[in-house]
Amino acid sequence: MPAFGRHDAPMNHTISYRFGRNDYIAMLRANRSIGPLGRLGRWGRAILFGLLAAALVIVYSYDALWGVPWLVLGATAIVFVMVVLVAPAGEYLGELLLARWMFPRYSIADKDVTLELDEQDIRSKIGGNEGRLSWRSIVRVIETPDGLYVALSRAELISVPRRALPSADAFADLARQIREKMRATADASAAPQ
Repeated sequence: MPAFGRHDAPMNHTISYRFGRNDYIAMLRANRSIGPLGRLGRWGRAILFGLLAAALVIVYSYDALWGVPWLVLGATAIVFVMVVLVAPAGEYLGELLLARWMFPRYSIADKDVTLELDEQDIRSKIGGNEGRLSWRSIVRVIETPDGLYVALSRAELISVPRRALPSADAFADLARQIREKMRATADASAAPQ
């Protein structure tokens, strides 16, 4: 049993959950958050796409801009508003469609997941498969409202849903311990031999 809330306790956590469609969608969102436009958020991306669409309207109607500017600028404003309002819904629907199409093909879809985190490594058991990862292989930790995601690369994430832990304090303690472990591992590998 983990010693949640004790800052001096060694890391020793066992987390079990069933990886479902909502976990897959949350993992897609976490993965997108580390992408080039991820820091903008859903509405930031919508505004960026709206500005791009508005710029395209102006570029393609440049000749008319000098003759009837109010018409071109009005159309540009309408396109901008429409894209900003529709893009988040499109992104959301795209996530649902992608999950509906890809999730059943995912190797851990609807399987029980057990993660054991300790001072040496992270061990996973998914279905009948077992694996082991060293802390050195982790490149970043992503915390979202849905859970904690330990990134091994841009394409590989280990998911720890909030619902898999007994409380918000337990989740916060686990996130803190993982970040401390990553920092200690990075410091140890950066130290001269």
